[in-house]
Amino acid sequence: MTEPVTSQFMVFLYTILTGVLAGFLYDVYAGLGNVLRLKKIGTSLGDILYWVCSTVMVYALLLYYNQGEVRFFVLLGLGAGALFYFRLSRRRMRYLVIKTVELLMRLVNWLVIILLFPIRLLYLISTYPFKIVGLVFRKIGQIFMQIFKRLPAPLKLLFHRCQKWLSSALSKIKRKV
Repeated sequence: MTEPVTSQFMVFLYTILTGVLAGFLYDVYAGLGNVLRLKKIGTSLGDILYWVCSTVMVYALLLYYNQGEVRFFVLLGLGAGALFYFRLSRRRMRYLVIKTVELLMRLVNWLVIILLFPIRLLYLISTYPFKIVGLVFRKIGQIFMQIFKRLPAPLKLLFHRCQKWLSSALSKIKRKV
């Protein structure tokens, strides 16, 4: 007779620990939501994900330790474990989770920067000649603009007409192609 009572007591302890684990997972979810600043849809999806994961975890642990039997003391143990966790260590654990997530995000950010550095370097090396050519053409354009400003009015009018004719001819060519 002592063996079934002992096994039921162990199941009760496991359900208390499962309640504590569910509370901890909730703090991890809440800490992630706090750091990531989830909007309404993100919070809704996170809630659904948390409850699905918690349900699967509780069901798996009940199936493993209690052959899937749900009794009143099992529900009492889950509630007592969650209440125990929230009363004793909720604030400290959430603070710890938030700081850990922030640290991990900074670490990932630095890893991305370090891993992408060779690609950025290749980009800068490959675009440098084009930047130099662009600067040269910009200077040439500025020189021509200075010359164009000093031209007499009839030559400016002729230049504008030629420019209009050229742009309309190019647009007609583009339409045909």
